[in-house]
Amino acid sequence: MRSKLAAVSVGLGVFLIVAAALVRFYAYPVLANVPPDYEGTTKLEAKGAEIFNSDPDVLAPETSDLDITSFTIADSGVKAPGDTVVWVNSTTVKRVGGEDFQQTRERAPFDGKTGAAVDCAKCGSWEEVASADDFTKVDRVDVTRKGLVFKFPFATEKKDYPLWDGTLGKAVDAKFEGEEKVDGLTVYKFVQTIPDTMVETRSVPSKVFGSAETGNVEAEMWYQMTRTFWVEPTTGSPVNRVENRVQELRYDGTSVPAFTGTVQYTQAQVDDLVSDAKGNATLLGGMKLVFPGILLLLGAGLLAAGLVLGKSARQQRTARRDDKALVDA
Repeated sequence: MRSKLAAVSVGLGVFLIVAAALVRFYAYPVLANVPPDYEGTTKLEAKGAEIFNSDPDVLAPETSDLDITSFTIADSGVKAPGDTVVWVNSTTVKRVGGEDFQQTRERAPFDGKTGAAVDCAKCGSWEEVASADDFTKVDRVDVTRKGLVFKFPFATEKKDYPLWDGTLGKAVDAKFEGEEKVDGLTVYKFVQTIPDTMVETRSVPSKVFGSAETGNVEAEMWYQMTRTFWVEPTTGSPVNRVENRVQELRYDGTSVPAFTGTVQYTQAQVDDLVSDAKGNATLLGGMKLVFPGILLLLGAGLLAAGLVLGKSARQQRTARRDDKALVDA
């Protein structure tokens, strides 16, 4: 009986040890990756933003509350190399109770584990910006991105990460600034700061700047940004984001706001993201350490118990043989 129990215990112990290795080194890496069929909508807002009204009859800045919808979908039809995934993001900015103000679309390949941009020629990497005065006019520009694009890496570390900025056209470090709590969830805080920078020139009617000149003038577009992210570290998912943006047209010492304000997730969006992050982090964290640890301990315990039972069974059989030999003698 002991030998049978020993065999069962050893077999089950070995099985659990192998299962622990499979969970940690196979199941976890599979889960710690962006799903190929991802689809999601994010809601943001900018209250009291200063924007430029490009209506030919207005051509002046105005203050408006903005609703922003960002829809992202994975292009699962692309045969991307390795862990590369391709997302297409469409963002629409609307005046509250009014018409569209801005529309953009971008396509970006990135590493599903690290979140870093990938240079993949066959994947396609571009951005489109619709004209504010005519949304049927769209310019598509090929873009080679660097740094993080849509998310932080799985198992985010307490360090600085380069983060892509489309307006600037390059990656700027998002600096780690410590741990905080968002609705009871432990998150890492990262801040990306872009100083006042001239990013392009535009042909703008001179009257926008109150100039006595006629026709259009070449105005400079200046841009500065402070982005703050609160990131759940296990999944690398931001659960909140606040952008303090200043974008101005400047000519001959006069500045006119183009888009100045604070863009952030709505509270309902933050609540949803925190709820999702709590569940995903618990599952993913368990797959990385807790579940393999439990399986390993159980497996090692059963294996040890089986070996002890096996040794005891052998000793018992040996003792019976010795007793029989003495009787026969």
